[in-house]
Amino acid sequence: MDYFDFVILIYSFLLFFSKKIFKNREKILFGLIAVILLTQVIIVGLKWQYFIIYLLIFIRIFIRIFDFSFSKKYLNFLSYLIFISLGILSVVLIYIFPVPNFEIGEEKVYSVGYEEHHLKFENRKNPTEFVEISNLSNNTQRELLLDIYYPSKEGVQFNQLVRNKEGNWGKYIIDYLNRTWNLKLPTYIFSHLKLSKFEAQKNLQVAPDQKFPILIYSHGWAGEKIFASDQLIHLAANGYIVISIDHTGLAMFTDLPSGIIFNTGSSENSSDIFGVMLEMVKDIEDTVTYFKNSNNDSTTIQRIVRDNSEFDSISLLGHSTGGGAAVLYCAANFCENLILQDPFLIPFLNAGENILINSRTHFIYSEDWFNGYEDSENITEIEVFKSLIEKNNENVYGFYLRDAKHYDFVAFGAISPLTKYTFLKGKINYGDSIEVNNYFNRTVLKGESPKESFSSYLVKIK
Repeated sequence: MDYFDFVILIYSFLLFFSKKIFKNREKILFGLIAVILLTQVIIVGLKWQYFIIYLLIFIRIFIRIFDFSFSKKYLNFLSYLIFISLGILSVVLIYIFPVPNFEIGEEKVYSVGYEEHHLKFENRKNPTEFVEISNLSNNTQRELLLDIYYPSKEGVQFNQLVRNKEGNWGKYIIDYLNRTWNLKLPTYIFSHLKLSKFEAQKNLQVAPDQKFPILIYSHGWAGEKIFASDQLIHLAANGYIVISIDHTGLAMFTDLPSGIIFNTGSSENSSDIFGVMLEMVKDIEDTVTYFKNSNNDSTTIQRIVRDNSEFDSISLLGHSTGGGAAVLYCAANFCENLILQDPFLIPFLNAGENILINSRTHFIYSEDWFNGYEDSENITEIEVFKSLIEKNNENVYGFYLRDAKHYDFVAFGAISPLTKYTFLKGKINYGDSIEVNNYFNRTVLKGESPKESFSSYLVKIK
């Protein structure tokens, strides 16, 4: 809960009992809460969780204007009980559906600048691998959206970077869950996510007189470039130019200027998962080439990336299917470091392809994946990892995150405490998972080895 939540809830409670507490000063209380609500909508935005509070305030004003009261004491008692119950329900809704704050964390060297950038490749069509799993059309140009975070020395505050966009990413999360698992969740319950606050700011100057290594983030199946923003902001604040790619068609949604492109289902909808990974690699390669070859007539963010990046020092962070794409990219291109969060590598085996590890590579699994789905008759991801250890001891390091599931590597835990009780997350608290992920990423990219002593949740695979 933020400052406005506490103030509005307190004033609303006082308003319910204003006749007894304030007597003839109710008008002052009505005026105060009206100003606070208006200020909250202007600064933060409209939250659906407040609709019950709006209703209760309207009823209280109606009662005050018309001096309405029940003649029977038990009816008065019942009305107060309903008011209190609805007030408590509002508190619960605001608590379990908070507006997420994506903050840098304690370890930081820089503030963080941000820009979203749209790429359109005239010489590349959307491949069949993406068309068959999305609402993309055949023979259309390949378009990508990127989130770019970069180090800055300017002051920064929390900002709502997506509030004014037409696409409501909370709605598209619910749409995907309903479509994929045949659920019937109301789409409005995540509508407040467009108010999410990021400790990053647009139009900042890049930190001067220095070039920074590049970190590219590749999301998983039906992931989204915003889903790991908490980790990516932290890395930018520690001296990296971070490029997060929406793999259009694979992403849960991509809010292109021409309209929303969304993923239509699970990996079972795809006839060639390994082919999807190959096309994700082309997204990464095309993005790097685009920035490397940009000219002086380019946009500000193009010039920032071009002029302030060490293109010979690129590292990749990949989650799930994005981990598979990261392995492929680093097998064909030099990578300084490779971080794989629950990488999905079994499609390599299904396609009869070798898994080549040429870079210093750190695997970090959720405990769920580390345990290997012991009831499965098929090969598990941890068995794939063990085979890589046997082949390549010098470059491969393995860890797992205790009490974690597959989506503890994305920011779903920031969306609601309820995620702890779903298939999305393990028992680990969001604060603990982001602390370990930030430490792990930061340490690996420095060329150092993570220490188990940092947290009881971080376990080295022996």
